Amino acid sequence: MLVKSSFRLLLLIVILALNSPVMAQRVRVFGGLGGSAYLGDLIQGSPALKQVSPDVMGGATYDLGEKIRYRLGLSLLGVKGNDALSPRADLRARNLNFKSFIWEVSNMMEYDILDRNVYNIVPYVFGGFGIYHFNPTTYDRNGNKVYLHDIGTEGQYLNQPGYPKLYHRMQLNIPFGAGVRYEVSETFAVGFEFNYRILFTDYLDDVSTPKYATNALIAAGQLEAASLSFRSDEVSPGAKPPLYMPRGNPHNKDAFYSFQVTFSVRLDNVFLGGYYTSPGGGPIAPKTRTYRGNAY
Repeated sequence: MLVKSSFRLLLLIVILALNSPVMAQRVRVFGGLGGSAYLGDLIQGSPALKQVSPDVMGGATYDLGEKIRYRLGLSLLGVKGNDALSPRADLRARNLNFKSFIWEVSNMMEYDILDRNVYNIVPYVFGGFGIYHFNPTTYDRNGNKVYLHDIGTEGQYLNQPGYPKLYHRMQLNIPFGAGVRYEVSETFAVGFEFNYRILFTDYLDDVSTPKYATNALIAAGQLEAASLSFRSDEVSPGAKPPLYMPRGNPHNKDAFYSFQVTFSVRLDNVFLGGYYTSPGGGPIAPKTRTYRGNAY
């Protein structure tokens, strides 16, 4: 429903522009390629550029004024974490890992710090809300891919007091970030941006609660969940769940972020009018700037 609402909102803005004689619609499409990563229980220490996955994104913007626009985006990205790559010996001994593919639809406002009609290099900021879907996976001891949500590694399927409920794989988030564009021409720009997402779940990596549910899972016959809940015995045969080493930290929510090289193109065939609405209601003509010595 939220995905459909996002597209309906963009359509509504276009319709309003068509019915406003003193407002110019400026529609641009954009895209980007880069990397993505996550912050959580399986990433410790300085997180920058750790365990990065590919990321691609695209969408459209609609100019609401000289420096502000609505932005509808779609991102396809990956996140992952692996204790085996940790610099800490105790986390390497914990031996948990996961990967997840994420799709995200975002609704945001974007604001240019400088006027793109005057400057060729334009820093900008953005923020809003989004909906995303994740599904953490791992590989068992036999090399088979396992969807961790479906087996309940922290006792989600035990239906007993003291164990967490099953988490939702589709959730809301708060994306925000900043970037910079170089206006190559009136219609084409390239740039770079960083996008951080605040999440409302601690299960992006399927790890949250501090205690291991291994014994209860074994007693309930959920042997696959027990095997993937505690994996230290894969590194040290005979190891038992330690009392001093928590599985996770439920007090810190997970997050993920991405960074891309971007491009944007103005769609001249859907350009409506040549003016924006001024604060007093009158038209404002676009400013003339120079590009490589030529005015345009």
